[in-house]
Amino acid sequence: MYERLLPMILILAVGTAWRHLQPGGIPIGQVRQVLNTLVVNLLAPAMILGVFLTAHPDRTLLRVPLAGLLVIAVGLGASLLVFGAMLRAGRLTRPQAGAAILAAAFGNGLGAALPVVDSLLGPSAARVPLLYDMFATVVVFWSLGVALAAWFGGAAVGWRSALVVLRMPPFWATVAALAVNTSGIALPRGLVQTFVVLGQATVPMLLFVVGSTFTLRGLTRLDVLAPVLVIRLGLGLAAGLLAVPLVGLSGELATATMLVAVAPSVAVGIAISERFKLDSELFTASLTVTTVLYVLLAPALLPRL
Repeated sequence: MYERLLPMILILAVGTAWRHLQPGGIPIGQVRQVLNTLVVNLLAPAMILGVFLTAHPDRTLLRVPLAGLLVIAVGLGASLLVFGAMLRAGRLTRPQAGAAILAAAFGNGLGAALPVVDSLLGPSAARVPLLYDMFATVVVFWSLGVALAAWFGGAAVGWRSALVVLRMPPFWATVAALAVNTSGIALPRGLVQTFVVLGQATVPMLLFVVGSTFTLRGLTRLDVLAPVLVIRLGLGLAAGLLAVPLVGLSGELATATMLVAVAPSVAVGIAISERFKLDSELFTASLTVTTVLYVLLAPALLPRL
């Protein structure tokens, strides 16, 4: 089972090595910015279109975001309670509490979860993390998540921040792909194959970017990282196990949804933490630990889901 994940583990390692070696002298932050722009605006939309346009229509998939919203609600509620209590007790600063809440409450479907689901369950299951991310994680993170980050960082946030999702090409690619897929419209084979070929670059790019964020700095705050892990992985799994039958998912869709429910922290949280002056080192440490443990635990969890 772990052999299927070896390519993604090696690509994560390459991203980490690139961060330290910086071939060509280009700062890793600049590399990440360029690759993120490429993925968000071209590769991820192409992958989404390629995945859905080559799959059989299945309206049951629309229940995946419902399960995702339930999992996020549980994780966010627990995060606010735990880290809010630590803040009031003086064990955390506001920037640390904000970073911990973002790390614990929001998992990343378009990150480690996508290649894990694809590797363990096959390409047809890749639709699950895409739907989960676009219609659950992205919607809540870019509205309530950003508002919380601004509040803990002491900055003002306007209602326009909630509309960021409407300017994201992957969101509209998902809408368009679902519409074409469920309507039965047949697009030219050459066009669909173009989406498929372009989309194949998405997963290695995402893994490289995630690996390039890995750092050991911030790992000394075990008192914060421990509850982040419990909420993101443990409570995420428990919430997923409850949410999946509640919305009527079963079989491969249920298994894939639960694998996404315990996905590691959302990578864009690094940028949000820096934007609102949260503790970005603590968030990055959380991302590192949750990603490594997720990759190690996912194959062991699969037979039990």
